[in-house]
Amino acid sequence: MRMTRGWTGFRTAVIALGLLAASTHHAVADDILTYSTSGAVGTTGITGSNVISFVPVQSASVDTASNISLGYFQVAPLAAGQSTTYHDTTISLTLVPNAFDNATVNDAPITITGHLNGTVTGPYQSSVQVTFNPIQSPTFDVPGGTGTLNLLKNDQELLVPSSVNNGQTTLQGQIATGTITHTPEPSTVALFVSMVGGLGLRRLVQKRRQRAAA
Repeated sequence: MRMTRGWTGFRTAVIALGLLAASTHHAVADDILTYSTSGAVGTTGITGSNVISFVPVQSASVDTASNISLGYFQVAPLAAGQSTTYHDTTISLTLVPNAFDNATVNDAPITITGHLNGTVTGPYQSSVQVTFNPIQSPTFDVPGGTGTLNLLKNDQELLVPSSVNNGQTTLQGQIATGTITHTPEPSTVALFVSMVGGLGLRRLVQKRRQRAAA
């Protein structure tokens, strides 16, 4: 009975240590995505001078638990009395995932498309809205799982001239990660092994003392 209780306690301790080691690794492991973007505003459907451009992000790194910036639209002001109208003017953006948790990602860029409609008038006014199409292939492979890009604003977003918020409208997204298998760090494995070994040694010593006492 005593040996059974001892083995049960030892086994419970080992399981608890295993769960602790796994949870500790998960707590310190960050899913860091390194990426770049690119993009351009089309030239069709524009009446007047094109004053809208897209400024991409280069070699950015972000924890996928946070929102990621894909870049921003820049609207330059027009002179008083001037206007530019956009009618179904196309936009095309790409997200290039370069690395995930320091492991290289060799997957195709994610393409985001949409169009502009509205009019920029003078230095202060704009009714231009950007509308995004559903992303056709939003998923990319990462080591041990997948990542999926979701736009935070995929309906209609108003673009304003530079006199308001410096003319910048940020485009943000989120990366939803699928089941990702993390490889335990060597230090975590070593800690687990040493603790299990210590418990085993303690049990062996106690067993010998019990035999000596008998």
